[in-house]
Amino acid sequence: MEDIQSNWLRNQIETKHYMMAQVYGSHLPMQIRMELDILSNMQRLPGLPNSNIGLETILGRDETIDFEDYLGDPSMPEQQVDMRAVLEKQHNLAPRTTVVGAVDGPGGPPQTAEIPRAGVATVKSLF
Repeated sequence: MEDIQSNWLRNQIETKHYMMAQVYGSHLPMQIRMELDILSNMQRLPGLPNSNIGLETILGRDETIDFEDYLGDPSMPEQQVDMRAVLEKQHNLAPRTTVVGAVDGPGGPPQTAEIPRAGVATVKSLF
């Protein structure tokens, strides 16, 4: 039963392509397979989610709502993720360190100053 469920989509596509080859000729299933290969290799820039909308359209899955569409979608997590921290961890960048000491602010308590990293834009104080 598990084998049937895990290979259901593959078996449906093979059956559909076999019937198309019998009716229209073998060129149509080959063209559809080439389109599927091209659309499955499409990637977005790193950090952006990959939707595979073209692949779902060719397979006819764009008109159905499945369990994965509304439950357990990783693009809609319950807790927000700090993308900057994730990227810093992924690229082995150390988090910004603070200087121990006081920087006198106008009329307020002392604040800590951050050491700017090379190549990172910083806000210029207008006061």
